[in-house]
Amino acid sequence: MLLDGGTAGGRRLLSRTSVDRMTTNHLTAHQREIGALFLEGQGWGYGGQVDVAPAAPWNVPGRYGWVGGTGTAGHLIPSTGTVTLLLTQASLQSPTPPPVMRDFWRCTAPAAA
Repeated sequence: MLLDGGTAGGRRLLSRTSVDRMTTNHLTAHQREIGALFLEGQGWGYGGQVDVAPAAPWNVPGRYGWVGGTGTAGHLIPSTGTVTLLLTQASLQSPTPPPVMRDFWRCTAPAAA
């Protein structure tokens, strides 16, 4: 539904404006700088992370999603139509993602053009 601009099965569930606001960074450069340990090339939309800088191979400007403290992650890449989901039972032990998440993101990153 989010990849389709707020529609699913031919029905509009969210306005295009709502989807745009959810998936657009709303942090200032200063806010991103002081939160760099947590953000790693990302900003924050209304409800999830939004990649704004290619800080790692998986950071694709426009990608958005969520990383949960219980070891779950889900991201969408509108430019490729990719949806990735990682479900583990390994809680995060620090503000930075564990190796299993980084390995997953590396393996699911779009191939370089």
